[in-house]
Amino acid sequence: MVLQRGPQRAVVWSFSDSNELTNLKIGEKVTWSVTLDPVYDEGPYDIQVSQPLINGTLVTITIRDVLFGDVWLCSGQSNMQMTVREIFNATTEMANAGKYPKIRLFTNARTPSSTPVEESIQIIQNWSIASSSSIGSYGWSYFSAVCWLYGRMIHEALDGRPIGLIASSYGGTPIELWMP
Repeated sequence: MVLQRGPQRAVVWSFSDSNELTNLKIGEKVTWSVTLDPVYDEGPYDIQVSQPLINGTLVTITIRDVLFGDVWLCSGQSNMQMTVREIFNATTEMANAGKYPKIRLFTNARTPSSTPVEESIQIIQNWSIASSSSIGSYGWSYFSAVCWLYGRMIHEALDGRPIGLIASSYGGTPIELWMP
C-alpha cells in the first residue's frame, strides 16, 4: 500500500463496532478516522490499529510494508480499462515489472451502483507490489496499461519515489458519468 506523502496529511479510516477511536456514527454503523501528521520519509512502515470490541476483546490489525509517496487514481472508460497484457510490448513490461517494488497497485472491480457508495463494493486486486503477475492478469481484470505506464514513468522521473496506482475504470459507460 502507498499513502500520500507530506506535505499532505494521509487519512486512515475504517468501520467498527466501538466508539473508542475518533469516529462518526450514522445509525448503528461507526466510522473511525485518524488524520496523520505529514510523513516525508517513504518508509516502509507497519501501521497497527488496536480497538476494543463491545465484548472487551482487544483486536489489532497490522498493515505491513506501507510506503508514503504519490497516489494516483486511474479511472475512465475502455481506454483506461485495457490491460497491460493487451499492449504491444506486454511481454517486456511484464518481465520488467519486478524492478519496481516501490510501485503498488490496487484494482477496483467493475461493479455498477445506481447511488454513490462509501467504499468499494468489490475488489479485484488488493494492494500488491508490482510484479509480472500483478500487472499481467488475463482478460480485462487488471492491470490498466495506461495506469501502469503512467505510474512507471512518473516513478522513474521522480528518482524512484513510491507510487500508488488505483485502477477503477468501466468500459462502455457514458462519458457524462465520469464528469463532475
